[in-house]
Amino acid sequence: MSKEDKKSYEVGFGKPPRSTQFKPGQSGNTAGRPRGAKNFHTALEQELRSRVTVTENGRRKRISKREVIAKHLVNKSASGDLKAIPLLLSETRARESEAADVGRNQVFDTPEDRSVLESMVARIRSSSPEGTPSPAAAPLNPRKMVRRS
Repeated sequence: MSKEDKKSYEVGFGKPPRSTQFKPGQSGNTAGRPRGAKNFHTALEQELRSRVTVTENGRRKRISKREVIAKHLVNKSASGDLKAIPLLLSETRARESEAADVGRNQVFDTPEDRSVLESMVARIRSSSPEGTPSPAAAPLNPRKMVRRS
């Protein structure tokens, strides 16, 4: 920069004096968050994934801390802990409602499931009497709207 550019620089709102501006490569918050620092959610997930050794039925196993918490919660609820029971029930209800939100085609999406369903439908259709059509083969007849005065 030339001397004329420095002199013509006007100090004002959003234009601090050049002597107080950050130099290139200088951080504005030197005591700020270090690079690679983890937030709480990341640290919590990492801890829940870490594995510990437990003894279950006389045998030692390595399982995640998340599994240890789940086992402990279920065992406490089964033993009658009045604080653990509502917590377990609310968690299971939340999982059941998530499963109920899944669409019909997503629940039975494996080829084995589809073949079982198709065989069941074929069996139901074949067992219906000759004179009565099966529900799937019956034509849809919408009711006529009747206006009453």
